[in-house]
Amino acid sequence: MRPLCLAFLPALTIPFLTIGCGSSPLEEATRGYDVDRYELDGVFDWNTRKLDATVSVTLTLTEDTPAIALDSRVAVKAVRIAGVEDLDYEVDAQSGVLAISLEDAPSASKGRTVEIEIDYEAGTSDNLYAISTRLGDPVVGRAVFTDSEPLGTSWWMPCTNDPSDRATFSVALKVPAQEQLIANGRLVLDAEEGTGAHRVKYETSWTLPTYQMAFAVSQFEVAKSQTKTGLPVEVWHRRGLPGSHADMAKALAGMIDRLEPLVGPYPFERYALVLVPSFPGGGMENAGISFQRETISTEPAIAGDFYLAAHELAHQWFGDLVTIETWDDVWIKEGMANQLEYEAGRAFTDASAEGSLHGDQFYPEDGVPIRDPSLAPADKYTSGPYGRAAWLHAQIRGLAGDEVYFETLRKVLDAHRFGTIGTDAFVDAFAEALGPEATARVRRAIDARAMPRIELQAEPNAAFAIGLDDPDGALVAPLVVRWYGAEGSAEEVSLLGGARAVIPAAATDVLLVVDPDDVHPDFEVTGDDVNTAAWLSARVPLSANGKTVLAGLGGAAQMNALRVAGASGAAMITPAEITGLLGELDADGAKALALQLGCGLAASTEDPAEREAWAVALAPLVEAGPPSFGLGWIGTGLGACSDVVPVDELFSAEWVKLEAGLPAADVAFTRLQYLASLRLQDDHELATFGVVATKAPSLRARRIALDHLARRARDVTSASWVTFYLDLLRATRTAETLSSAMNGASWAVFNTATGISDFVVVLRDLLHDEATRPVHARAICIGVRMLADDPAATTAFLGDLADAPLSEPARALLKTPDACF
Repeated sequence: MRPLCLAFLPALTIPFLTIGCGSSPLEEATRGYDVDRYELDGVFDWNTRKLDATVSVTLTLTEDTPAIALDSRVAVKAVRIAGVEDLDYEVDAQSGVLAISLEDAPSASKGRTVEIEIDYEAGTSDNLYAISTRLGDPVVGRAVFTDSEPLGTSWWMPCTNDPSDRATFSVALKVPAQEQLIANGRLVLDAEEGTGAHRVKYETSWTLPTYQMAFAVSQFEVAKSQTKTGLPVEVWHRRGLPGSHADMAKALAGMIDRLEPLVGPYPFERYALVLVPSFPGGGMENAGISFQRETISTEPAIAGDFYLAAHELAHQWFGDLVTIETWDDVWIKEGMANQLEYEAGRAFTDASAEGSLHGDQFYPEDGVPIRDPSLAPADKYTSGPYGRAAWLHAQIRGLAGDEVYFETLRKVLDAHRFGTIGTDAFVDAFAEALGPEATARVRRAIDARAMPRIELQAEPNAAFAIGLDDPDGALVAPLVVRWYGAEGSAEEVSLLGGARAVIPAAATDVLLVVDPDDVHPDFEVTGDDVNTAAWLSARVPLSANGKTVLAGLGGAAQMNALRVAGASGAAMITPAEITGLLGELDADGAKALALQLGCGLAASTEDPAEREAWAVALAPLVEAGPPSFGLGWIGTGLGACSDVVPVDELFSAEWVKLEAGLPAADVAFTRLQYLASLRLQDDHELATFGVVATKAPSLRARRIALDHLARRARDVTSASWVTFYLDLLRATRTAETLSSAMNGASWAVFNTATGISDFVVVLRDLLHDEATRPVHARAICIGVRMLADDPAATTAFLGDLADAPLSEPARALLKTPDACF
């Protein structure tokens, strides 16, 4: 290594910088290369909380260049190229660039291969987590893991963060004998190394982008299943973590069996779902090994768990087998995963196979485009590439038809296998099927910001007319409006390009179905009170014929009708009809919505006889509960049921178990989720769910209880809730539960105007703990909002955090706390 040219370095501003006294590698470095392989070898030291490692980067030069630039946020200790004794390299800590001179490297010319070895240390960060035993976690087991999308790999390994630069990857780590390593690819080595340790190595035979390279170490247990073709499917989890892991592995195998006929064979040698503590997001589709949060990934009978698992699985085709060219193309993979996750769960939402393109499950935001080139990579993950992009995929599918649509997807995957695809190429793949006009609409929709709006208009001799305002051209497939006549006849109009649907007055006596194929999300509706009332009335089946029509529709149409009925208070069912209606519905969500509607109608009636009839009809239905999968569609839950039936009596045996903190864990998570959808008296809430939140032997159970309490905390006025929350927060460092706990505490403190200073102290303490990093930003914003009327206290609160081990988003908020509002 050549001597440091100290005269030119500002003291301590650019650490770990090594250059010669001539030209700087940073000034000459280019990205003129393709990386072929990364080989990582190291050990994580729990004492220093650092990864001590060497990575060998093999790359092919695509141009003649005096130096190359890698992305690096680690502490570089040495850089070597075979045949070069004193290698110049330079690290710019501000930009995160490692520049390496090639001037003295033999054969470093265009088309030639260069192998570079880099010794370094990587501390814990938002992308390298080291979670040890935590306050409030019933499972005692530490874990180290990575989380890198989009630019995070450089915080634990020098690399190139370009998503289109795919390379093979291997990782070998020395780990304690009782712990296991899992990473991308195949296990190729597991050998003893010294006393009480073993060296474990995985490697891929296929390429992947750096943001999908990953590893995790913990005392793992593994639940196994396989697909119909024998593909291994696994769920890795910390030892002793409660959950239906075998059921999840079986469900994942079933998802693969469902998706393979649509998008082609699963591309890797196995699929593993890895559950890790304090995971900052819901999940991450590391190639072949998705990482997901422990508290939302163990129960395939709960909609959220199922769809999260299905989403990350779908990425194994779109995102992993075929990667995006640039970060502006992220919508291709995220929107596709959003669509395919619901396709994997079709049995729960479309049992009659009447057809659904899942549009009602996508929630695009007005003003948020699918693609926004002005945003930095990490900021591009708005709702646009998710719900809005999924809606675009659904529209393309609706126009092309399922056979052509999925055939085209398979061709795309084959043509770009272990490669990349960009927006233009993806749209071009559908151009023949769509035709020039629809293809042009697709391209326009990708950058459209404004959402379409339904406009209700008065119409002579008719109930009303329906038009569509689409100022930015977001609509690709027409919005179909269908109305059913008294004899079961049906008429429809496709709204696109200025078309209007005139709804005859008679149709309001039967049923109006908007978007019967479920291509689109719900659009905002504008109109005067008269037309809006007629619109709502027409969408609820009030007549016998309308209910017959509803029974023959798909699950999405049924759910939409029940949502409208619930929102408008329309009495579309009677006590005598509810049991029969539940038997006719084709979606689990529809069954839950029907029960919610029945309880709402019962609670709102002032007729004692009708209320009693409802109580008799509802009691057995409430006691059994709707399908657990359907609970995801009922929002704030079934609180109205508590006003109609005696929930204290119906669930008395279960309340006793909750009051004890579920020591035997003998209430299934699905059942606990259902009980949490009900409402109890204030004093009973803390005596049941409050005990579960603090004593249950499962973090998942604690999270369910805290979510329930956070909803109830909006209305509490008792200072006992403040005491409960402050005590819990002082004894908790589990990021998985802190989010709900802080939300509930903020409501209790605000409603009672007590405990504000104590709450802020608790927030400060949480922010000084690295284990709580995933909720740091939320904690800062809660504190800033609590102190909004006291600028001096706000300044003091933020000032105390200057040296805290904050997450990057939280540290950014110290500079711009107004972003919390």
